[in-house]
Amino acid sequence: MKVSIITLKKERIVDFAKERNLLLEKSDADWILFLDTDEVLSDKLKEEIKNLNPNDEVNGYYIPRRGFVEEKLLRLGRKGAGRWERFVHEVWRVRGKVGYLKNPIIHNEDINILGMVKKANFYSTLHAKANKKENKKATLFKIIFFPIFKFIQTFVKSRHFVFSLMQSFHSFLSWSKLYFLHS
Repeated sequence: MKVSIITLKKERIVDFAKERNLLLEKSDADWILFLDTDEVLSDKLKEEIKNLNPNDEVNGYYIPRRGFVEEKLLRLGRKGAGRWERFVHEVWRVRGKVGYLKNPIIHNEDINILGMVKKANFYSTLHAKANKKENKKATLFKIIFFPIFKFIQTFVKSRHFVFSLMQSFHSFLSWSKLYFLHS
């Protein structure tokens, strides 16, 4: 299977789905694999992708991503089978059958407190705007308790205190900024 790997390298993106869709449209490959700048393919994943049958009925594949938290993300898809949605924490909506790969993308996360605070501030603004567009409302309950739940959820998955604290901080900022967007 021939796959084109696409990585967003533009600085200060404010609509990730739009940028990914532009790259998707420009690609002349039949299959596209999206990576972030801090991600790499494991050798086993490269081999697994090489051995996929491009003629089966699957239009996309979820791939595990390993970092502080392990998750499955739809990152490999047939061109024309779907579009990216939501301008932050974007998702690729692929029509038709979707499969799962077993080997991971490796997420190389760097613990740099200043960088994480800046990133949390930037992404929380985008997240608040996306939530407003989706007609979500910020309440005092969400501002106070969602960050606590986010910390617990992330800490259980990652066992990394600082990373979990930063995820909680991002949640607090997102809901607080949404609250002020509606004021």
